[in-house]
Amino acid sequence: MLEVSRWRRLALAIGRIYRPRSLAIGLIAAQPLWANATEVQDGSAPTDAEYNPYLYLDWLPKWQLTPAQRATMPAVCSGAFVEPQRNYPDAHLTPDEAPLRATADESIWLEDGTAQLRGNVHVTQGYRQLFADQVDVNRSENTAQLRGSIEMREPNLLVRGSAAEVHTDSKAAAIEDATYVVHDAFVHGHANQAAREASGELTLTQGNYTRCEPGKEIWRVSGGEITIDSVERQGVARDVRLEIADVPIFYFPYLRFPVGDARLSGLLFPSISNNSENGWDIAIPYYWNIAPQMDATIVPRYIQYRGTGAEVEVRHLSRMFNTEIRLAGLPDDKGGDDEDARDLIDAGFPEDLVLPAKGTDRWLLNIEQQGGVGSFWRTEIDYTKVSDPDYFRDLDTANLSVSAETKVNQTIQASVSNDHWRATLRTQDYQLLQKDQFDTYAQLPRLDVDGNYRWGNWQLSLENEVTSWDHDETQTIRYIADTDDPDSVTESTRDFVTGERVRLDYELYWDKQWLWGYIKPGVAARYLGYNLDDQFLKTGTSDTPEASAAQFTLDTGLFFERDGYAFGHDYVQTLEPRLFALVSSDADQDDFIDISEDALDGGNDLLFDTSLFTFSYDQLFRDSRFTGNDRIDDADRVALGLTTRFIDPRSGRDLLSASIGQIYYSDDARIGTSDFIEASPRSELAARLESRPIQPLRIASEIVYDDSEHNINRGNFSLRYLDDKLRIFNLGYVYQRDDDEIILTNGKVTDESIRQGNVSAVLPVNAHTSILAGANYDFTYDRELEYLAGVEYDSCCYRARLVWRRSLDNDLADVVDPEDLEFDEGVYLELQLKGLAGLGSTVSNMLSQGIANFDQREVLKQ
Repeated sequence: MLEVSRWRRLALAIGRIYRPRSLAIGLIAAQPLWANATEVQDGSAPTDAEYNPYLYLDWLPKWQLTPAQRATMPAVCSGAFVEPQRNYPDAHLTPDEAPLRATADESIWLEDGTAQLRGNVHVTQGYRQLFADQVDVNRSENTAQLRGSIEMREPNLLVRGSAAEVHTDSKAAAIEDATYVVHDAFVHGHANQAAREASGELTLTQGNYTRCEPGKEIWRVSGGEITIDSVERQGVARDVRLEIADVPIFYFPYLRFPVGDARLSGLLFPSISNNSENGWDIAIPYYWNIAPQMDATIVPRYIQYRGTGAEVEVRHLSRMFNTEIRLAGLPDDKGGDDEDARDLIDAGFPEDLVLPAKGTDRWLLNIEQQGGVGSFWRTEIDYTKVSDPDYFRDLDTANLSVSAETKVNQTIQASVSNDHWRATLRTQDYQLLQKDQFDTYAQLPRLDVDGNYRWGNWQLSLENEVTSWDHDETQTIRYIADTDDPDSVTESTRDFVTGERVRLDYELYWDKQWLWGYIKPGVAARYLGYNLDDQFLKTGTSDTPEASAAQFTLDTGLFFERDGYAFGHDYVQTLEPRLFALVSSDADQDDFIDISEDALDGGNDLLFDTSLFTFSYDQLFRDSRFTGNDRIDDADRVALGLTTRFIDPRSGRDLLSASIGQIYYSDDARIGTSDFIEASPRSELAARLESRPIQPLRIASEIVYDDSEHNINRGNFSLRYLDDKLRIFNLGYVYQRDDDEIILTNGKVTDESIRQGNVSAVLPVNAHTSILAGANYDFTYDRELEYLAGVEYDSCCYRARLVWRRSLDNDLADVVDPEDLEFDEGVYLELQLKGLAGLGSTVSNMLSQGIANFDQREVLKQ
């Protein structure tokens, strides 16, 4: 051992080489290729099949990993880069804090000032290491020549080479025939020369970069110059090409990429897709890391049959606010290439109705913000607006994540709260994305002041709401009444009554619970009043209608249980009867019915935001049958329900849960949404069945049965299976009764009841390959809604999905009758190069929508 204190001059010379920097140097001594790895379970040496030719990269195949290491490794990977333990003195210290230590088989100090170390040279300074066969230090030239098998090591970084030159004054180094590994980022590669700059960057000349497993490099970035900064966790490539299976695919004069999860500015991989209506869709994102708390993504986008546009996303995070702003624009839309739309235009239908966006500027604005998290005040913005209802249907988004189904939300609100009170001021509107529907009312604004007090088992709730309802006074829509008759284009106009609404709900109840049951009686006072704009009110209709009621509610239930044993397993069975009662004084709401001359879509009744809940088992025990606050539910009733559960005592899982219940009404009439309904003796019968016989499997079904007409009015069934091997199987059916008859184009007469079924599956063939399939079928119209089938290959290096899909073309869903919709059919490819980029996201979105639990599967694979 050569101690630093004894070889002071040598230490000073070597110390100049190993001042703080970003790379370390080392050499693994001669040893079997399976050394430092986990032994085979029987203690014998590995077989030829278990031979590890990539140990020089710190690569350990799965059989060599410890159980703990295998548990953290993705299932699709066959191994991992694992650093050997640093078990030398001061290995836990930084280079600034540690002395320099050196060992060698032989050391020589020459008169010309050159120091020579020979044989198994090992130099350490804290966590930095150097291994080499020979080290020659020339103090006069401030250089050190390293020869033989060279290693430079730091935590999570390894560089190997056959020869190196280190400049002791600038602390730069050049390594010939270099191989490198960044362990935690799963990155490795090779270069003719690797230069370690004084700043700590590693520059590779005529090198390559990949995240694939050793020996399975399906893709790599090669050529030119690649710079990797392991401190800043980023890389820059110049004059390089992307190679897939050794075939050049793209050329990049300049490309930036993360080393690990770091954010950095630069071009991201392009998104490329193709479909029959839009043609080629190419988006090239540029990521701008503006500051640690702020970034932006700018995406120029070219759509072959529509034009050129752009998308921008800006994100900002501060101590009190989290803000995201998204913008997208496409000027002068060319209209796309839709054959069905052309047929309608050729048949004489107006182009501005069939293709309303052609020649217009298309745009999107989305703002999301949360403020004051954890403080007494909160703010929230969720605002989305698009140029037209067809925006998402025609263009979707290439890089932005914006939620849109049948409408987009436009809400701004602020609230303050203390221990007992919360005040919220909100403005809210919606933009409908269905062209044949009238817009909803806007709340401009709404003020809620809610109080809540609790004294032991007593609780007082005080809810106060004041809302100003706004809408364009008159709205007109154009639509096609008959797709076989161009003269059927017509217009529909509706007038809207606006005004202010006051709603007060005060409740006091006693909530007492025991192990064997609970009881919750309560009393409530409710008030509902309006101040209406009388422009469209009928003559003689009050512009200040109001109603009030006093109510008593009782919610109570019992819990019985017993132990049982069946099929070799213990279980606990419960019996849970439940009773809910509502008694209300008469709430005179005559002035809320038939208030205007406009009778379209129930528009002659006072309904700003209110409808009836769809009846189900959960609705048995609610104190109101209405969504929204435009009605006071004054129907006296008693609801009875019974639930039994079979519970696994070890896991607490419900092996089986069955519930049934019904509501019994008084003989008095009760208010509805558009008139007064004579009270029937009882409601429909609601039943629900849920089962989880094994952990991965969930089964659920619900039925609503009209026992007076002996009809099933609604029903559904679902089976969901997802296990730890990532196998998915789904089965579902939905039924909703509607006796109205229609005649289909094939002459078949049917009712308009909804009858739809779906089945989907993901079946792994092995650790890397899975089969994907799904089908949705409409039994009412006797046609498929969507079929898809595909295959997925997933590895540590890349993931590829190939999917065939046939689905209804919904581009004209608001124009033609449902049975006249045509089908789209296509084959889609998605390729994700892990650690670099992906080619398109269409397939992922398609599978998430078409296969239940697919998103959960993606989370489990991480």
